[in-house]
Amino acid sequence: MQLPDGVAVLACQVFAPELESLGVPRQRITFLEQGLHRYPKDLRAEVGQALEKIEADPAIHTVVLLYGYCGGGLEGLGGRRATLVVPRVHDCIPVLLDQDLAPSLVGTAGSFYLSAGWIDHGQTPLTEYYRTCERYDAETSLWVTKEILKGYKDVALIVQEGLIQPGHREYARKMAEMFDLGYREIPGGLDWLKRLLAAHGGEGVLVAPPGRVLTMTDYLGAGSSGSAPAPVAA
Repeated sequence: MQLPDGVAVLACQVFAPELESLGVPRQRITFLEQGLHRYPKDLRAEVGQALEKIEADPAIHTVVLLYGYCGGGLEGLGGRRATLVVPRVHDCIPVLLDQDLAPSLVGTAGSFYLSAGWIDHGQTPLTEYYRTCERYDAETSLWVTKEILKGYKDVALIVQEGLIQPGHREYARKMAEMFDLGYREIPGGLDWLKRLLAAHGGEGVLVAPPGRVLTMTDYLGAGSSGSAPAPVAA
């Protein structure tokens, strides 16, 4: 798709396959590593620094911020000069699925989601298991990882046409088998992502003009159109 003039993208690296498939020029995107979402304060600092760098380019007037609220990682962030366009979600999974993730609507509680980007660029329980094996024996590492996953019932692979390769399925099935979880595939979609990249608002898209910051209030009832963010503190 054609990215509007004056628009830049600041994204978690898990969106790399989708953005490439849509033909968004790599030079218009700033990627940050996926693991930051585990540390909201670090995420806020890194996103803030990247946003400041992007805003230094006078040709950029809008930044599409491909992050969910991420446990408060976006709390207090705002553009000083640029408008921010963000998905009104708590994490990126609903955008990858192209649907609201409310369990009462789609029955997805207890699923650990994987996508092409998560497998290629992210940290998963499987990578956590191998990392733990560097310190402990395989049996202990397996027990630790299963404890992390004890609230989950299955691994759900988000299948977007043209993005999922045989290796992705092999990875997801291996994770399910290793940790005694079920396995299923669920279709993904790009419409929500396209609305964000169009940078003119729409369902599930929050537009924060310059001088306003994001707060938890903006994400209440995530999945529908939101209210305006709060002003930036002086």
